[in-house]
Formats: sequence, C-alpha cells, structure tokens
Amino acid sequence: MRVLSRMLLLIGLIVLVVGLVFLGKNIIDINQLHAVAYANKSNEGANPNQQVLLMAALTTIGGFLTGLGLSMPKGAPRH
Repeated sequence: MRVLSRMLLLIGLIVLVVGLVFLGKNIIDINQLHAVAYANKSNEGANPNQQVLLMAALTTIGGFLTGLGLSMPKGAPRH
C-alpha cells in the first residue's frame, strides 16, 4: 500500500501542476480576449472554453488523487 499511496500522491501532484500551468495560460488568453472586446475590433480571439474545462477537470482529478494518496494507510509499522 505504501507504493500505491506514494504513486497516487505523485501523480496527483503532477496533474495539479499541469492544471496550474493551464490556469496561467487561460488567464493570458482571457485577458487578450477582453482586450479585443474592449477595443471593439472585429478580429476574434481564441475561444478559451475548451481550455477552461480541461483545466477544471485536471485540477479536480489531481486534487482527488492527491487526497487519495494522502489518506491511504501507509502500511504496518515496522519494528
């Protein structure tokens, strides 16, 4: 169980970091989209809906796996 716990914790943390990278990218994309909208320009910016949904899914899964890895029993104590 110790190996599974550490593996889930590591995978969960990696997925959370990837979700945070997507968060930063989404913030930049949405700010650019707002700048285009406020300037009343006709060219459209990228639609960030897909990336926002992906970020939300990744952070949810990462948080679940991290919590699962932290809450799993670490095995029997060694004497």
